[in-house]
Amino acid sequence: MPRPSQFVHSRRAALARILPHPATRSLWNVPSWTLLCSVLVLGMLGLGCVGTVPRPTAPTSPVRTVTDGSGRQLTVPARPQRIASQTLATDEILLALVAPERLVALSNLADDARYSYCAEPAKLVAGRCGANAEAILQLQPDLILVASYSRAELVELLSASGAPVYRFTRFGGVADIKSNILALGDVVGEPTAAAELVAELERRFAILAERARQRGQHPRLMSFGVSHFTAGTETSFDDLVRAIGGINVAAEQGVVGFRQISPEQLTRWKPDFIVVSAESGKEDLVRQRLLEDPAVIAAVGRDANRIIVVESRAFTTVSQHLADAAEHLESRIFASVGMPPRN
Repeated sequence: MPRPSQFVHSRRAALARILPHPATRSLWNVPSWTLLCSVLVLGMLGLGCVGTVPRPTAPTSPVRTVTDGSGRQLTVPARPQRIASQTLATDEILLALVAPERLVALSNLADDARYSYCAEPAKLVAGRCGANAEAILQLQPDLILVASYSRAELVELLSASGAPVYRFTRFGGVADIKSNILALGDVVGEPTAAAELVAELERRFAILAERARQRGQHPRLMSFGVSHFTAGTETSFDDLVRAIGGINVAAEQGVVGFRQISPEQLTRWKPDFIVVSAESGKEDLVRQRLLEDPAVIAAVGRDANRIIVVESRAFTTVSQHLADAAEHLESRIFASVGMPPRN
């Protein structure tokens, strides 16, 4: 999209071809009809001269004011038709709410099946949002979706352009995910579809809860990787564990959010299973690296079955696909101890 300064410059260039350069003002003694033509051209260029001929205005679309997750108010079309999504979470939700034709761009991660649950439908959308504000604005979006973890400089540049930039700020678990789905459904003009998506998420979690009740078993699980970070309350991992009837050891020990823990803490807390994520094809490598960690050996021994490796996207999704992640974790946990989940 051209900058305002570029637009003004192009108009000035057009005038320069019609009117004399200041260095040749002695030539301004020209017939009156020439001056009249110049005035008419100025009017057509819309430079605010007296006698400007009004240009026909295009019909305007309905707009409304909404408040994003950061509390910022912005004006958006009642039903945006050129939506640009800069985050994977909004990619996954949008593709379940609106037709691909209304999307001008998705995030760069949308096509990466290691982290994305929407790699296939994402193929129907041509554009991709990187970290270049100018490239995003060239798509002429009427709504741009970002998150609190998006680069601050990028968000500032996009907002400064005057484009409607809607920011999501909370991703602490299933409650935040449901809230984000409803908010996104509202801002894109699809509240009914959003409510249905939330209802389906709740239905699948209810089925998981019933299977957990029937099993009556509560394995003690803990997320842990080579960087020694774990996830406590107010995380999607905590919701995943509770959804399948498990106990999140880190939450039990008072961890809130994500925290790096010491080898001594892992040894002392002694989970039944350690849960770690890995990219497809690297599961055995990740499991082996953990089994070489003295703290892991002290906590769960050398039993490879007590290292539960899940696909990376199950740990990263903060959309309705959290239900897929919970079902995936359930199958890995109970298959590992000979207790497949019931249908």
